Amino acid sequence: MSILIADAGATSTSWALIKENDHQIVRTSGLDPSLKVDAEIESVIFDELSLLLNTSQISQVIYYGAGCGDFKHANRIKKILSEAFRKAEVSVKTDIEGAGLALFAKQTGIVVISGSGSSAGFMDNGKLVDVMPSKAYPEGDFGSGAHIGALVLSDFFAGDVPSEIKNVIQARRRLSIDDLFVQFQDPIKSKLIASKALGDVISSAEFDQPLHQDYLKRLVFEAIEPLFDQLKNHFKNALAQQSIRFAGGTVGVFEEYFREYFRKKGLIIDKVEKTPIIGLIDYHSTND
Repeated sequence: MSILIADAGATSTSWALIKENDHQIVRTSGLDPSLKVDAEIESVIFDELSLLLNTSQISQVIYYGAGCGDFKHANRIKKILSEAFRKAEVSVKTDIEGAGLALFAKQTGIVVISGSGSSAGFMDNGKLVDVMPSKAYPEGDFGSGAHIGALVLSDFFAGDVPSEIKNVIQARRRLSIDDLFVQFQDPIKSKLIASKALGDVISSAEFDQPLHQDYLKRLVFEAIEPLFDQLKNHFKNALAQQSIRFAGGTVGVFEEYFREYFRKKGLIIDKVEKTPIIGLIDYHSTND
């Protein structure tokens, strides 16, 4: 029998199948239930995942996902997973708890996610004991890929982006500029559009050009500032007294900028992991 672990974000999901002393990692589309309807979630699990893994002998499914801090969203995910894995025990937890276990295990400290979205919590001896309140995008998710991407797109629509970035967005967009602008006003569609725009920019061949770097560094700092203010206001003195560890694709790409910003504030980011899945494999292999 084996354990299936999921680390699910808005744009991608990492799955780890653990069996005895071995594991297999595969990736599918994102599964944030605040952004996807049931049919879309079912398609990822029943179509994408089933083609990548042999799921017949799974006895336990542990799902850590964005959007699962909401009870109704978590129950939707659990219902679909229970239908997909009828013989397995299914548990659904938040992405911040997954990141916390991956980065801290039984240690104590502050875990921060900066992926498509952002969040933070306090870990103590393997338990998530405090979660920083934050609003969803576009009112929140500060310091995330969606936030930075939205800043890029806002400049794009205003005609203020560097020419290299303008060319990338124009080359990779699927909609007319007018239609793209209209969809960008929709809170749900906007998060995915903004995240994709940033992904296109950082994966482009021109990313190493100085103008790219200077421009994006300024926007990343602009996005980190309200996130830092949230952390400072919520965790207060603990922010300077505890280890601070980050997880997520956005901080993984812009790690240098995140570390520099925090150093300027007199704080050290102790560790950065682009994806928590390896840490989750280690944790559940040791503690289950």
